[in-house]
Amino acid sequence: MKKPAKNLNRKRTQQQLVRIALRDWGSDRHWCAIVELQLRGSPHTLGLAQRLAGSASWRRRSLGLYIASQLRQRKHDGDFGSIEYAMDETQSLLLAGLHDAHDEVVRAAVSGLGHRPHPAALGELVRLSTHRDALLRWDVAVALGRYPEPAAIEALLRLAGDADDLVRNWATFGLGSMQDVDTPAIRELLWKNLQDRDPEVRGEALVGLAERGDPRATDYLAEHLNADCRVFELDAAEKLASPLLLDALRRTARDLKESEVGSYWLARLHAAIAACTVTA
Repeated sequence: MKKPAKNLNRKRTQQQLVRIALRDWGSDRHWCAIVELQLRGSPHTLGLAQRLAGSASWRRRSLGLYIASQLRQRKHDGDFGSIEYAMDETQSLLLAGLHDAHDEVVRAAVSGLGHRPHPAALGELVRLSTHRDALLRWDVAVALGRYPEPAAIEALLRLAGDADDLVRNWATFGLGSMQDVDTPAIRELLWKNLQDRDPEVRGEALVGLAERGDPRATDYLAEHLNADCRVFELDAAEKLASPLLLDALRRTARDLKESEVGSYWLARLHAAIAACTVTA
């Protein structure tokens, strides 16, 4: 049996991790170093994030905000998970970062305020939702899923029609699955995006409609459930839990060759059948 790879970053000093993050910017090593720094919640690491956020270098400022965005403490040895650390102090850093002169720093701040929402950020997030940079609009779409206010919903409705596929995808996910709000405008947007050119957007729209029990999702699934369908369709069928979908699901199970599908896909199919059977 193959041994799990050791996390060498656990043994590295903060300064070593900072050097890796700055030297290998944007790489897997960069993000792994940031994750390790985020898990070292302490006055010392908070001070490091604050110093970096005040640097003249945009990369150092971005790094400081990425550390602040999910700064937390590991639980005791042997326990899984972590607890958030210095919420007020890190939110202050992130709010200030929204007004930085460099787009990459603003992106780091937006990302952080998705992980650590603050009401004071909403107005600036809505303003940035029309930014020229699609990557920044994508960060905003991800973050706004954590804000239930009407202004956030309005911005997500607009972003769900964005020209960029990734922005449209995340805004559709934010509206459909992250938000609990159910309005005619949201349902019509999700129905429209069920016809989108991008398959991921269509999938998120379908799940969002199923979350709201929209009968159009049931009609759609009755026609599209088969051995070639995606997990999106199976998850939507489970959420709808409609006996009207049982025949299509059972036919799918009967027609497929289990060796040709993954174990996760198969588990989702069985979960959908079970949910629809309970209500039959």
